[in-house]
Amino acid sequence: MSYSEDHGPDTALTSKNGFGAGRVAFCAVIALAIGILCAISIWPMQAAALNQEGGLIETGSAAALLAAGVAALVRYRGISRFYIGVVCLLLAERELEADVYATDSLPYQILNGLDVMLDMTLVRVVLAVVVLGGVFWHGVPNAWQALKIRAPFLMVFILAGMLAVVAQGLEEISSAFGDEMTMVMVVRLFALEETLEMYFSIGILAAVLIGWPKTKTDETSDEQIAKDNMR
Repeated sequence: MSYSEDHGPDTALTSKNGFGAGRVAFCAVIALAIGILCAISIWPMQAAALNQEGGLIETGSAAALLAAGVAALVRYRGISRFYIGVVCLLLAERELEADVYATDSLPYQILNGLDVMLDMTLVRVVLAVVVLGGVFWHGVPNAWQALKIRAPFLMVFILAGMLAVVAQGLEEISSAFGDEMTMVMVVRLFALEETLEMYFSIGILAAVLIGWPKTKTDETSDEQIAKDNMR
């Protein structure tokens, strides 16, 4: 049985309205994000206080990814979509550093325990199977259909991914040429990198909240429930 026969065409992919009424709000958010980056570039030393390990920016990144993971697990149920929430939660765990907390504190115990668990080979194998299986079974087919009609959730996801690539590039530049840069430039690159990573996290959360496409079966079930409630 083919993928389309098994799952049906995704209803959210049939819309060609793009961002619709949200286009103005989307442009406003982009303008605000660019404005913040410009401010950080001009005043990097002042912004550095917010970009330290365990600071506001890093905490915001982790919180956005954690919210995305929980939302994905609640909204996108089923084994084929389970990987979405798992990936978001793994990214959130990566953002949180146990060392920034006191060793006898609850956050340290939780994060350190997660680090130990994720270092186990069996856990890594299970996570790899869940993530790769979900990507090839559900992610790739849906992403291809979404790409053809420029579905909003995918456009936001791609934009977030581009921000992550730029952030990684800034980190590589800082590592390679840090000794030849002034302290202000090093701090500027670091602050921009952390801020772009926060934008990435917010973008992932936005993509999750916009919604992964429903199948025809899901749509029919929702319509039936709505009709039953109206009786």
